[in-house]
Order: sequence, then structure tokens, then C-alpha cells
Amino acid sequence: MAHAQFLRGVNLSGAEFGQSHIPGIFNTDYTYNSEPTFRYFATRNLNLIRFPIMWERIQPQLRGPLDPLNLSLLKSAIGWAAADGNLVVLDIHNFGRYSINENGKLNTYVLDVPVNRVVQVSRADLADLWVRLSAEFAAEPAVYAYDLMNEPHDLPDWKGISQSVLTAIRNNGDHKLIMVPGDSWSSANRWQKTHGPLGWIADPAANFLYEAHQYFDSDESGTYASSYDEELRDNPELATVGSTRVDHFVDWCRANGVGGYLGEYGVPDSDPRWWAVLDDFLNAIDAAQMGGTFWAAGEWWGSYPLSIQPSDSYTLDRPQMPTLLRHLPPGSFTSVSAASNAGMTFAPDSLMSGYGTGFPADAAVELTDSAGGVFTAPLLYNSATQMNYRIPAGAALGRMTATVTSAGQTVARGTFTLDRVAPAIFPSAVAIDDRSGVRILTLYGTGWRNGSTAVLKIGDQVLTVLYFGVQPDTPGLDQIDAELPPTLTGQLSVALTVDGKPANPITIMLP
Repeated sequence: MAHAQFLRGVNLSGAEFGQSHIPGIFNTDYTYNSEPTFRYFATRNLNLIRFPIMWERIQPQLRGPLDPLNLSLLKSAIGWAAADGNLVVLDIHNFGRYSINENGKLNTYVLDVPVNRVVQVSRADLADLWVRLSAEFAAEPAVYAYDLMNEPHDLPDWKGISQSVLTAIRNNGDHKLIMVPGDSWSSANRWQKTHGPLGWIADPAANFLYEAHQYFDSDESGTYASSYDEELRDNPELATVGSTRVDHFVDWCRANGVGGYLGEYGVPDSDPRWWAVLDDFLNAIDAAQMGGTFWAAGEWWGSYPLSIQPSDSYTLDRPQMPTLLRHLPPGSFTSVSAASNAGMTFAPDSLMSGYGTGFPADAAVELTDSAGGVFTAPLLYNSATQMNYRIPAGAALGRMTATVTSAGQTVARGTFTLDRVAPAIFPSAVAIDDRSGVRILTLYGTGWRNGSTAVLKIGDQVLTVLYFGVQPDTPGLDQIDAELPPTLTGQLSVALTVDGKPANPITIMLP
């Protein structure tokens, strides 16, 4: 039996959007996301990418060939994932169903359920799909696992269906890890009631995991239609609902001697108390050494409250991210700008903060750049969970590996991208001076000293920049001075771009 590798990541959604438009139009009804998004989650060490795709798009006709366009898009996405060190879980996101256009009407059929005494979509059809996908990806190391079917529900025999599909994959000579979701929407809380006391999969490769999903609102749907206070009124134990619900799945896996994986879980960005619920849940799956993928990420989510897709410029993390970063696998080292505590691209001679666990007191940070150059980074602060350091000025641009070492041994590792300019502002390091009757705004940050042009806006006004570049007293610290018009007062937003690259936005109060 496969042991659940302690991997953490996200559901990178987009390819399954537009489910009422089958097959739909690429980049109108659905998308596959772009390379920077894969890179961003790699920098956060959320390296496990569960990748939902629609059965009807990847295989427009049952038992027919895979669609060339969607197969090409999928392979490009997997290539981007591989380039940044991510691993992909291919997920057929169909709930145990398949939709067919019949005489201009979209009809949805349930696996193995007859309509007018005829089964329109069978377990053999699903097995055919997976054998075709296996033929494409069995030898692709970036494809970590096959996820047989997202959240099957109300099926006559999901146990038999899943066993049949797994057997077909193995008969194809493919020994890759297989995720076997549970029936009843894969609910961890209902797992024992739904499936009984015993596991059902027999795998000659002994390389599968049972997959559960869990949300924390009252109906477990993940819609979070009620506020935290409303949920708390109905459930005084809401703070620990995550561990309580997932324990039903964890205990079942332990009793059966099988591995488990949490394919979906998520909380809204609107109330910090939900993040504490998430923290409690992650503590439980940490203790069980189960991997998991947060729902959701992707460039089309917009204001969806469960999304952890960062800002369009990748300079701001979503509020749930710090909780997720506290539960990364041992050996993870996540570097962010010391100024903004975010970002995925940084610049030479920048100030950085790196996070992880178990760093020894004598730990050092070793940087390997894209040209193979190795640097010992100047260390500014270290503790068991944080290493503040400066990127050397001479590092080559491109992909960089940051390694925490102690006594010549690797303790933790992470990656990020180095660019010529990557501005970030310290939100609390703001000064306003009066120089001969003229108000001067001074901002401090890092990552812009190599730039040639800076544009600073407050509200909708562009300020006159008097200086931008190195702050001479502190290595790695940068400075920008600008003239403040006397009419600007109150709480205002600040936006800095250097050579067209945006810094993290901040808000200041002008007297």
C-alpha cells in the first residue's frame, strides 16, 4: 500500500469551468491558466497541483480519441508545472456523470444507470478514458497521480466502478499512483457511514490512496452561505469542526491500513476565524501525515471568497495563505520579500524572509543561481522558523534555488525567480518631511535599485519623484522620495511601478 506522501498544494481550476457549455470555447468558457500561476505556487512550496478537467472536453465522444486541442493544452500545463518543480494530479471533474449533446439539447447521464433500460455511460467508458490518458502520461514524471472521478455521488456501485477503472489502468502496464475518491461527494465526515468498515480496492501495484473532501460550513458544501457568527450560533464547536469531521476518514484509513489524501478543503477570505478552523483541520491531517490540496486557485476566480489566487501582479497573497504556509511538509523553505511578505519574483541585492520549520541555530542560506553560481547569502536574522537574508548583487537572473544548510547538510529547500527589478514596499516604513515648505514623502523598500524609471501615484495623482535608488545606510534597503501636493490629505492608496513592474500597493494616512 502506498504511504501518503506529505505533499500540499492547490486545485488549479479553469479547465472545468463552463460546465453548461459543452464542449465550450477555450478562453471563453474555460481556461488552462498561465505559466506564472504554476510558478507562484511553486515558490510557496504548494507543489501538488490537482488539475480538474472535463471528461467531455478531453474525450468528446465516449470511447473516442482524446481531443487534440485539450490534450495539447493539458500537456503545456503539465510542462509548466514540471519546469517549476510541481507535481500534477489529473482529476476528471464530472461527479460520476457525462453530458452528451443530443439534437441540440445537453443531456447528462449517470455512470452505470440505465435510461429506458439502456446504460448510456458505463464504467467501461470511464475505464477507456483512463487507459487513453495512461497511454499519454504513464511515463511523464510530473504527473504524480490519476484522480479517477471528482466527488461521485448517487451511483449504484461506485466501489465496483472504481475497482474496474483501476484494474484497467493496471492492465495497461501503468503503476502510477491512483486517487480513489469516495461516494457521497467524497465526504470525510460521512466516509464511514457511506462506505462501511472495510476498504474495497485491490491493487496489484499497491499504489493508491483513498481520497476524501471536507468543508466546514453546516451543509459541508463549501458555499459558506452563512456568516461565521451564524454558523457558530448553530454549532458552538465550530472552531474544531475541521478535525472532528476529518477524523472519521483518518480513523477509517488507519483501521484499514491504507493511505489517504484530502483532495479538497477550503475556507473564505472574509473572517479570520475561518482561518483558525482551517488551521485546526490542517493540524489533524498533519498528524495523520496526509497530503492535501486547497480549493481553489486559478486566474478566472476573481472575487470568489475561497480563492487563494494572488493579485494579478502576484505581489499580494490572499489572506488564507499564511495559514497554509504553516503546514507545509518538513524541508520546505518559502522565500518572500522582507518588505511585502509576498511576491514570487525578486531582484539581486534584495532583502528576503524565508519560512519553514526546524532551522538549527547555526543554519545558513545557500543560493544557487541559473548559471550554477553558488552564494552564501548574508544572514540578517535566524530562528527555528524564519531566516532573513539578502540576495547577493552578483547573482544571475532566472530560476534560483535557496537551500538552508547546517553542518554541510541540507535542512530545507525552495525556489523562486530572480529578475532585474522586483519592487516591494515596507508598508510601515513611511516618512513625511517638510523641506523648506514642501512636503516630501519617503518610502522604503527593496528590489528597485536596478531600475531606471519609477512612477509613484497617490490616489489618482502622479507625484514628482525626486530620488529613487539605494538607501545608503542599510544594505539591501531602497528608498524613493517624492513631492506631496498640499491638497493631498486623508487615507490614500499608494502605487509604485519601477520599469513597469508594480510593487505591492499600500495605504497611508496624510495629515
